Amino acid sequence: MQKSRYLIFFIVIILSFCGNKKTNHRPELFRLIDHLKAEDIVMSPLKELPDRDTDYKKYYPQCSVPLEDFGIKQNPFKLVRKIQLKDQEFDVLCAPSESEYSFPVRLPENPAFEFGIGLLDNESPEGHGKSAQYNAAGAAFVVALESKGMQKILFQKYIDLSLAQKTGLVSHHKINLPPIKEDVRLSLKTTGDPKAFAFWFNPVVYNRNPDNINIILISIDTLRADHLGCYGYERNTSPNIDELASDSAVFLNTYSLSPWTLSSHVSMMTSLVEAHHQVSREFEKINPSLVTLADMLRKSGFYCSAVTGGGYVSYLYGFSQGFNQYIQQSEGIRKNLSAAWTFKQASNWINKNKDKNFFLFIHTYQPHTPYSCPKPYNTMFLDKDAKWHYIDYYSHLGGAEGIFNPHSEKEKKNIIDLYDSEIRYTDEKLIKPLIQEIKDLGIYQKTMLVFTGDHGEEFYEHGGWFHGHSLYNEVLKVPLIIKFPKSKFAGRNIQNIVRLTDIMPTILDEINFETDGLKLDGKSLVPVIKGKEKKERVVVAYKAENVFGSHLPEKYAISSGRYKLILNKEMTEKDISFFTSIPPFIGEFELYDLYADPFEKNNAAEKMPTVVSQMLEEMELIYAKAEKREVYKVKIEGDVRERLKSLGYIHPP
Repeated sequence: MQKSRYLIFFIVIILSFCGNKKTNHRPELFRLIDHLKAEDIVMSPLKELPDRDTDYKKYYPQCSVPLEDFGIKQNPFKLVRKIQLKDQEFDVLCAPSESEYSFPVRLPENPAFEFGIGLLDNESPEGHGKSAQYNAAGAAFVVALESKGMQKILFQKYIDLSLAQKTGLVSHHKINLPPIKEDVRLSLKTTGDPKAFAFWFNPVVYNRNPDNINIILISIDTLRADHLGCYGYERNTSPNIDELASDSAVFLNTYSLSPWTLSSHVSMMTSLVEAHHQVSREFEKINPSLVTLADMLRKSGFYCSAVTGGGYVSYLYGFSQGFNQYIQQSEGIRKNLSAAWTFKQASNWINKNKDKNFFLFIHTYQPHTPYSCPKPYNTMFLDKDAKWHYIDYYSHLGGAEGIFNPHSEKEKKNIIDLYDSEIRYTDEKLIKPLIQEIKDLGIYQKTMLVFTGDHGEEFYEHGGWFHGHSLYNEVLKVPLIIKFPKSKFAGRNIQNIVRLTDIMPTILDEINFETDGLKLDGKSLVPVIKGKEKKERVVVAYKAENVFGSHLPEKYAISSGRYKLILNKEMTEKDISFFTSIPPFIGEFELYDLYADPFEKNNAAEKMPTVVSQMLEEMELIYAKAEKREVYKVKIEGDVRERLKSLGYIHPP
């Protein structure tokens, strides 16, 4: 396994130097922690630890995991680590007193040095001291620039641990550097009380270039394509998304490869189908040998961050790989105001990083049950005599046991009306202000903005509710809207079948990153947009057995153009008895002619056995070629468990 990881690592290194054709509009960005070498360590007490894994937990209990992202070249003595706190994970350079690091740097044309400084208290797992003996601890942080044998102090600040507890763990700083053409050295030094566990947060030198490119990837959880105006919906659920679509390439037939959040987002971030990434259960996480979109953008000089709803997109599942900072929602998770919270966090981050070329991943659970957005949005589409103005309909159904319970047409409409209100709230509180923000900052035209969803939602079209248990199009068909820099390809509506796995190679294509050496299942969408690709792409979807205690068997699906085949494993009598209403079972094979039957109502498997056989053979070939990976597991606890409870995945005993 270790050899495999090293092999992939060296492939990525070769690609970054040989295949990555940098364009002249992208600024240089030098991430100091990625380039740390042993000779850059002037002094550090962490060099002499007798038992590195055990002793690091004593020094830095919140960052016992060394950083192994593909951007890191050496990481001597495991000094570069990820800090995991309640609502975020971020990269740090550990620097307990007395520590000093000296980095050789070639400054760009308009150089700036940005960094954060902070302290941890080893008495508290959340970084907030509870022991009086540590309140006096503190550290001094010094930044110096060395050039031609001369050293100049650029920054110095003393932080008291008790003050840090009141004002925040990290303080952020930025210094505009002189445009020196010769190589210089940046020195980072900490002195003070050895009980103050100091660190440097994401120190980076970059070019303040007005022609940089930015990438924003927005994933709206549980968003059906057919409930947006730009996809033909009759309701005005998405005026701002529709306006974005008019300035973008819109893909009218985009498919997720999984009916639930975790597996779908792994495919989105790795460009791999489940057969290849093999994260299919709620306790599985991303294998660190996989290459992610953030890995590649980090290697390409992008400053990478994320603002997410947590839960199945938590950093605990490995999604933070390649990101410098990964923020997830922990406050107000019982109130469905996720879209507004997400915009606030994203806005703060963009304003701080607008002069870099950045990658920002944005995710929100807003349209996910419970449907509880505030007035007037919650009543926007309701009938006057509506039964519910708010509903946690997964809990209303009784959890997994009740997902096949029938409802009256009026009740069904009530639930759909509330779902639509969540979409409108997301449109108004996240998409509208976000687009206005980047326009006001003057970076709209140089931003690539990708808008999509991870899966849809069932409203009893096939006898079931919620998502995660079937592979029909109401849960697999999602929106995909791509606004390219300078609004290239604006106004194009593309009918071709595409997949969420195509997002990563499309982004890499836009920055001229050569992907031939990477094992990706997706392909760039640029040839599709230009009309140079006529053959339909193959969609392979999968749902594992008994995901989050569903008592439902495995399901597979494959489609490419006209036909779609679903393979259903048979349920046991014990599993059937788990449900309060009997689950519908159409048969082992379901075959649909999507041209004649787009809503998948007429199973043609018995009438067309040859087509079933051909598609089954194609599916088996894909899985036969899959390389078996080591399964990495995660323990669902703490904030992640609470978030999943609020979304209906975990029920109190």
